Amino acid sequence: MTGDSQDNISDTTELEGLSPIPGEERTMGLSHYIPVWWSSLIIVQAFAVAFFAVYPHGNLNLVQAGIAIGIGTVIATIFFILNGFPGYEEGIPFAVQTRSAFGIRGAVIPNYLRIIPAIGWLGIGNWIGALAIQTITTTLWGFGNVWVYFVLFVLLNVGLALNGITSIKWFDSVAAGILGLLLAYTVYLVLTTQQIPSDVINHPGSWGSQFYATISAAVGFIITGALNASDLSRHLKEKGGARNHVLGHAFGIAPPMMFMLLVGLVFGVSTGNANPIEAIMIVAPNPLVGSAMLLFVLGAQISTNLTLNILPPTHVFQDSLGISWRQGVVLTSALSVVSFPWYLFSSNIFYTFINAYSVFLGPALGILIADYWIIRKRDTDITSLYTVDTSSKFWFIRGFSISALLSLLFGAVVSVPFLDISWMVGMPIGFVCYCGLKRFEFDQLLTDTVAGADRSSTKSSND
Repeated sequence: MTGDSQDNISDTTELEGLSPIPGEERTMGLSHYIPVWWSSLIIVQAFAVAFFAVYPHGNLNLVQAGIAIGIGTVIATIFFILNGFPGYEEGIPFAVQTRSAFGIRGAVIPNYLRIIPAIGWLGIGNWIGALAIQTITTTLWGFGNVWVYFVLFVLLNVGLALNGITSIKWFDSVAAGILGLLLAYTVYLVLTTQQIPSDVINHPGSWGSQFYATISAAVGFIITGALNASDLSRHLKEKGGARNHVLGHAFGIAPPMMFMLLVGLVFGVSTGNANPIEAIMIVAPNPLVGSAMLLFVLGAQISTNLTLNILPPTHVFQDSLGISWRQGVVLTSALSVVSFPWYLFSSNIFYTFINAYSVFLGPALGILIADYWIIRKRDTDITSLYTVDTSSKFWFIRGFSISALLSLLFGAVVSVPFLDISWMVGMPIGFVCYCGLKRFEFDQLLTDTVAGADRSSTKSSND
């Protein structure tokens, strides 16, 4: 390993760095890991995922929407399991995992494609939190300023994230139980005070394009988390081979994801409102209880922000900009403010936002899974991943894997005409294309061609 690569491994080890985490240094058993994912997957934005597909807003009935999000939940859980293995087995974060497929320098492309929606979701989460505070203060005391609350909520998230995975682990573990109780109470209120319109159930619906679009949206809104699953799985204690990893995601991802999607669907069709703040206040028996219920929104947004929306961009900024964890947290939060979250969280572009980033993230996920399971067969040279010069086996062509980049581009371009189901199209295309190019050693052929051209050029100059 070169001196530069050694520096790259150790430059951020003082706090939540990028170095591989050995098994004996990991801090989370299943008793922490599963609650962390539970609190992370209690995503209030999930309220809107299926709502807009159900009659009268869409063409699905309640049963069809329920089946669609159930299928989406199973698919998403499988993605988390498959793509989280590099973190669990090797202790590496997502920002380093991508070097294996895309190259030492080329990894910056999928890394930044991943963090763009994370920053957008962070802004949306903070905006929802500000709306919740605004509703509480105006309801109880008759005053409030959503912009002030927005800034304060951003600062609260920054403060909680500054100490890395330790503070995230404990906050999310505690939050999981509290949020679960609050959410159970809100569901009880919906079931006892609201009625699901009969036309939502009796509508004939369709098993066509909108059914598949709903599956796509159910996976698409969390596909970002599946991409960087290694950022958390690298902290999970190794026990019983792959058992801990599979159990951690089977029980940490599927139950809360399915629960939140169904709760959001029931809330939406019962109240006719996909906005979680307004829906909660509609079902609340009185303003005081409604304000207390909105604490669920605040806790849910903080826990989700910490693991899914702050952790990934901060690691990428550490890797690409060479900054510390704390500097990365501040930069991530600042960028989320200028993402115009009050505009992103609107019915006009909500699905478009999800499907637009899924155009790129679908193929990227397919490439990463193909690289680890098919091409590398779970055997990755960790030393070379952290060797950031030409001696790395992942240097490919000037630091870039043309096979991965072409597969990403081809998968994205082909999926654009199918925007409503973009990842469904782009992911298998990225997977197959990458496997095909690697089988024919496309990068090596290009490397030999470039080397031959360089030798010819040098000989001509000497002549």
